[in-house]
Amino acid sequence: MKLVRSLFLPLILFSFTHAREVYDAQKIADLFYQLNGDAKNPHKKINHTKGFCASGVFVPNEDSRLDIPLLEQKSIPTEVRYSLGGGNPHASDKSKSRGMALRIGKDSDWVIVMTNAAINFARTPEEFGKFLEMQIPKNGHVDQAKIKKVTEGVESFRNFAHYMASMGVSKSVANTRYYSTHTFYFKDKNTQRFLPARFSFVPVAGVHNLTHAELKRVGNDFLEKDFKEKVAQAPIVYNMVLELANKNDPTNDTTKLWYGKHEEITIGQLKVETYKGHGCNGEVFMPSMLPSGVEPPKDPLFNLRNEVYSITFSKRQ
Repeated sequence: MKLVRSLFLPLILFSFTHAREVYDAQKIADLFYQLNGDAKNPHKKINHTKGFCASGVFVPNEDSRLDIPLLEQKSIPTEVRYSLGGGNPHASDKSKSRGMALRIGKDSDWVIVMTNAAINFARTPEEFGKFLEMQIPKNGHVDQAKIKKVTEGVESFRNFAHYMASMGVSKSVANTRYYSTHTFYFKDKNTQRFLPARFSFVPVAGVHNLTHAELKRVGNDFLEKDFKEKVAQAPIVYNMVLELANKNDPTNDTTKLWYGKHEEITIGQLKVETYKGHGCNGEVFMPSMLPSGVEPPKDPLFNLRNEVYSITFSKRQ
């Protein structure tokens, strides 16, 4: 009997080890292509597909307490891309998900990729993969009942669904707040310590959503037209605001909101000045490009995110 058990034990361990699927960058990229890819267009961008480009400057505050040499410049040229979430190049601007990506500096010294959601839908690569998997059509049909059941059973999915349900549809990119979601680490001039903080780009014009009546009146492609009209009159301006972590804030979990009062640092203003068409839509914005004085997040998704961007960008070439 002992011999039989000893023979079966390695088989059991082997089976258990290989039963759990690994959700690495390649697996996640493959899932994105299953969900949003196009067999007729293998070079298609598979997320935040619909978008347009702009340019402007980032103007740092002179009295910043942060030790970031890049911010010693008075005005830094910046490339901007606005987008919608998802892989549909003809998606309706009435959808809630928005994105803004930045390249700050002539040599892309600081690349920032944000959405209008303060939290993410997944905490780990496994949750990220399962979130994509449940939305992939089977025989041309998306199983909404399964999505609802799985969402209710996974805390990260459930929290994100509630968050998105409470969000309105912003009426303009000039009235949208964009969030880092991840916690980055910023060097303090006085202590030389790296301070954990989330940041957001807060529109100076305020956050404003479409009313129900306005949603019925506008078409599906109003954001780009609205941007052109606004930027022709004056720059669209955002304050970059750091929210420093309190002692018990979850810094390695992008699915959790921070609550209560936090110390804030406004480190500069982004002034978007010029519409630039669609030339940057096929490019990649790599959030791993950080300046001296800023260290990357420590959560399980940040490195994975960069790796997926590299894979999908290579496939688009």
